[in-house]
Amino acid sequence: MKVLLVCNYKPGVGGISGQVEILQRKLREEGHEAEVFSTKAPVWKRLLVLKSQLRRKARAYDVIHVHCCSEWGFLPAVMGVSVGKKLGKRVVLTYHGGGGDRFFERHPRLVRHYLTRTDANIVLSGFLAGVFQKHGLPYTVIPNILELDERHFRQRHLIKPHFICTRAHETLYNIPCLLRAFQRVQGVLPEATLTLVGDGSQHSKLIRQAEDMGLRQVVFTGRVDNKEIYHYLDQADIILSAPTADNMPVSLLEAMNAGLLVIASRVGGVPYLIDENETGLLFTSNHDEELAEKMLWAVSNHDKVEEILKKANQKVCDYRWENVKVKLLMVYGQ
Repeated sequence: MKVLLVCNYKPGVGGISGQVEILQRKLREEGHEAEVFSTKAPVWKRLLVLKSQLRRKARAYDVIHVHCCSEWGFLPAVMGVSVGKKLGKRVVLTYHGGGGDRFFERHPRLVRHYLTRTDANIVLSGFLAGVFQKHGLPYTVIPNILELDERHFRQRHLIKPHFICTRAHETLYNIPCLLRAFQRVQGVLPEATLTLVGDGSQHSKLIRQAEDMGLRQVVFTGRVDNKEIYHYLDQADIILSAPTADNMPVSLLEAMNAGLLVIASRVGGVPYLIDENETGLLFTSNHDEELAEKMLWAVSNHDKVEEILKKANQKVCDYRWENVKVKLLMVYGQ
């Protein structure tokens, strides 16, 4: 089987691109041919040049698997679905991100035109399944793939106030909420540390904000290749995530695989991923006081946290390739 993966691909950054890299590698290990076609380029080039390039490339493949999300992230769907159907290929689309409902409501004709022409739509969580159902769109739930490696796991019997966040420095991910919560925590635990892994349009602004708040022991690493992420996770005990919208963040699965406690905002698909007080802790979006309370609770209740970490490490097994590939190959028509 020959599969062409179409998305706004950028190597080594995680997110959608990270999932596409894993999928390509796993398909090849199964003996299939898999290539990535990146639609990441200026809009004019996408519409005038890349579409014709995609048409020529796609002729040699059996399945066109599009990975897209909302806003400009929907362009791979526009290109991949139209080219795939014109060539008579099997077209599969995976929808990522937590902003689907709003995007679907704002652009119903655009969304319906493309998402009803596919042979199958994949959503990554029960949250997005509800969004697709609400808008009368067909879907199959197949979760993200997590490459488990026991070498990355470190059992933590004593939870220290060493916090980390690996979300992009963009407005959606609400890093200022983490800084405000950390300020509260550091007022109680002066030894607390916070590592912010990543980059983005808000990066410089966040550095200035941390300085203005007088925060100590806050490290901004800048962009880190996804292959290096476990190095940073190993140095922390608790991962924080505070987006205002989300779907199924692989960053939290990676942290669970590494043995960290997850504290995340209760938005989108996160409650489908994290069983509250069972495999992680959740807080109300943009509520830094509640987040700080959870952070302080975590470093004061070691026995309970150790139970949560054991259950979390067991849950990540659901996302192994062996458990995902059966459904995926069926969607591909195998």
